[in-house]
Amino acid sequence: MKNIRNATLAVIASMVLAACGGGGSDSGSSTSAPTSYWTMNAYTYANGGFSAQSTGRVGDRPVTVVAVSTATMAGGDASNGAYSGSALTFSFAGTTPGTYTVVKDKATFIAADPLTNPIVVESNVGIGVTTGATLYTAASGQVTISKDTAGKFHFDSVAALPAAKTLDVLGGVAGAPAAMALTIHDAY
Repeated sequence: MKNIRNATLAVIASMVLAACGGGGSDSGSSTSAPTSYWTMNAYTYANGGFSAQSTGRVGDRPVTVVAVSTATMAGGDASNGAYSGSALTFSFAGTTPGTYTVVKDKATFIAADPLTNPIVVESNVGIGVTTGATLYTAASGQVTISKDTAGKFHFDSVAALPAAKTLDVLGGVAGAPAAMALTIHDAY
């Protein structure tokens, strides 16, 4: 049963990330600092508002998956070298704003009591280049979720989230560290 739930959650997350498509902020057209961004160590990713969200059911509870991206299929977000382009994926129990507790993986998420407001936070870096990407998953911390008048979810980390490398795609980002600090400011 847990394998079915894990597979269902993985499919939901994959579909949302694929549907996200991405976008990119044109850093050359504006000199103002972004108000919506996230950082992985010293790398900063301006949101630009490119996201997709979906709510489904896993077992007897609603699960919402939101993907936010800075990159486009044509590149975009080339300011971070091999780390250019990033996407965040948030998988959380329920559909309501509040403060959620980061859990380290989807198995822990499925096993968690939904009343504890569990959330899985993943950050994929290097998706704006063709040399490989690396996925990091936050291990602990808290994320505050709000919802705007259009119904779009917004995410803020309460503090920096420790994130561990969990997957390399196409060989990954060369020299990517085993752990990075993820800080999120109004990603949506």
